[in-house]
Amino acid sequence: MSKKFFRNISIIAVASLLCLAVVQAIWVYRMYNDSVADFQRRVESATYKSIYKAFRMDAIPGLANATHIKMNLDDFSLYFEPNLMELDALQPYYAEVLFHDAGTTRVMMTKGEKPSLHNPMVIVVPIDDDELYSLRLSIETPFKAFLERMRGLILSSVAIVLLLSVVLLYLVRTMFRQKTLEEMRRDFTHNITHELKTPISVAVTATDALRNFSADANPERRSRYLEIVEAQLTQLSTMVEHILSVSVEGREYKYNPTNLHIQDIINGVVQGAGMNVGKESKFHIDCPSDIIVLADEFHIKNLLATVIDNAVKYAEEPVVNVSVSDENGNVTIDVEDNGCGIAKEHLLHIFEKFYRVPTGDIHTVRGYGLGLYYAKQVVQLHKGTISIKSSVGKGTTVTIKLPKNEQ
Repeated sequence: MSKKFFRNISIIAVASLLCLAVVQAIWVYRMYNDSVADFQRRVESATYKSIYKAFRMDAIPGLANATHIKMNLDDFSLYFEPNLMELDALQPYYAEVLFHDAGTTRVMMTKGEKPSLHNPMVIVVPIDDDELYSLRLSIETPFKAFLERMRGLILSSVAIVLLLSVVLLYLVRTMFRQKTLEEMRRDFTHNITHELKTPISVAVTATDALRNFSADANPERRSRYLEIVEAQLTQLSTMVEHILSVSVEGREYKYNPTNLHIQDIINGVVQGAGMNVGKESKFHIDCPSDIIVLADEFHIKNLLATVIDNAVKYAEEPVVNVSVSDENGNVTIDVEDNGCGIAKEHLLHIFEKFYRVPTGDIHTVRGYGLGLYYAKQVVQLHKGTISIKSSVGKGTTVTIKLPKNEQ
């Protein structure tokens, strides 16, 4: 998946979500305006009916005008309030009779308390045919009632937007993970190629020296070249076995537990540590000789070799402290180094398959992102735990806890 394609998909997903939210908001807003307009129509209908009953009693709408007009707001209220109730629009109101003369307007009479209205809707209706008099009505608009009636619609709209937001975020997150996995697999292929080529190249070079540079005439040189070939082939065999052990999804590890003296295992691992990276390493081991753990020898050796090898690889002048304790039926192994440390944001992913801490263009330490993944699998196979504490520039401490299970 290219960066451009991924970026375009993300933009389309976010734009679609925003469009949906805007459409839902416009829909709710129009429904709300329709409720306000309907309320206004009901109030106007009640006002016209009440004016004809109270002020223009002898008029016939559409047929005959009123011969005389009697204006009394108390009489108006006797008709207006029942009409509002009938139309389900009864709200507090304030009424004024206005007289229009030569471009001026005067208030002739009033009824109600205008200051008590918080959200008034103002309606002006003519009283007489000559439009000298009009009724100005200010009535409380029940905005809260409108919103209460629309609560189900609003909540359902919000729920739809939230649900689709969660789905889109999940899809984008899945795409991010897929993109990251592809990058890690690509880096894995690149790194493993270099890892495998190195011992092969060294062994080929040593063999070529044996064949072409008269090494047979010098037993000491021949022995040294053969030792180099043997060491590189052993390293290559270990790498291949390690990769086969952890690179197949769903593979079950063989588990043959025996009682092991953990001190002997650590001493054996420490002797070979640092050879692959060509560094002089200092080790301080604090492990009682009587601590025994029931475990698979092959996997425990590889587990400790992975952790100790990392402690050596990521330090300029490696100093590694290995301490072992036996407490409450658990054997605790702490491996502390003086390396470059790991940033906090990478600690959450350090045990994921193929994951390597980014180092930019620096490739002084090669690897293929399987070591700590394998280490966690081995620890879980033994019903134990593994954790890492680290600070950039202050080194790293790996803590392994294994059940003792001497039985």
